[in-house]
Amino acid sequence: MESNSLKLAYSHKKDAEKASKSGIFSKAEWDVAAPSWDRAANAFKIARHYEEAMDCYKEASEAYIKVNAIYLAGKGYENAASLSEKHFRDHARTIAYYCRASDLFRSHGSSAEKAAEMMEKAAHICEDIDTNRTIQLYENALAIYESEDRARFSVATFKKLIAYLIKQNRLSEAADTQIRLGDICQQINSRFELAKSYLSAIVILLAFGDVVEAGKKRDEFGKNMTFVSSNEGTVANAMVQAYSDGDQDQFNILVQDQTTTFLESTIVRLAAQIRAPGAGRARPDPNLAAGALPSSAPQTAYVEEDEDADLL
Repeated sequence: MESNSLKLAYSHKKDAEKASKSGIFSKAEWDVAAPSWDRAANAFKIARHYEEAMDCYKEASEAYIKVNAIYLAGKGYENAASLSEKHFRDHARTIAYYCRASDLFRSHGSSAEKAAEMMEKAAHICEDIDTNRTIQLYENALAIYESEDRARFSVATFKKLIAYLIKQNRLSEAADTQIRLGDICQQINSRFELAKSYLSAIVILLAFGDVVEAGKKRDEFGKNMTFVSSNEGTVANAMVQAYSDGDQDQFNILVQDQTTTFLESTIVRLAAQIRAPGAGRARPDPNLAAGALPSSAPQTAYVEEDEDADLL
């Protein structure tokens, strides 16, 4: 099977190369070359000649650009990036391919979600390599959603960036990003996510030890009736008060409240690590040490809203 596929691959590659050439009395036939490069790439992939498959996908992409088939050009670099990610450890090359695919999808004009998805994949690969570049790649993805009026689709990307910032202990940036997410939720009328986002921002600020800023944001968020009338608003206010009073027992109760435990897991774990000033060192929870979430011990009445009812 692999032998037959390899023969077919070289045959398609020969056709593609022939169609890509121009001479004194002939022009390159890019409309013929592009699909021939694609067929060659697919055959090389089946034959497990991944390096040659990637090269052919790139050639196909450049040929599609010549005939203004920009979406297919983006797919070519996406396919090359996927092979590079799966079969090679050249992270720089994989990131470059995903970024090139993103640029092409974006220039296509009707593929904003796909463009952002490619940028997000590049960010994910970069996470253990370069912190600053990872953050920038996630921000690039968010910028695509914003510029293309696709804010509704950016929520998941915001959450991934926030989780990454917390993992890197860049809590001030995480708090700012969490507040930005809350503002986006307000724009798209997602009231349930808005309340969760603002409470999460309070948690992050307290974890950072900035109770003054946490208090300011609590007061600012309190002007939003959706938040102030929610369980999240009640818990946020009580958390700031307990932290300010050095009341660790009360703070722990709030951390275990189901309003808190329904937040993103990264935020829940962060909340469980917060120690109020003057409260002393708390005994470690073996479940938290193992990466588990704190057990839920509801203290406030919780009513889950119908998300669909919140959308315009």
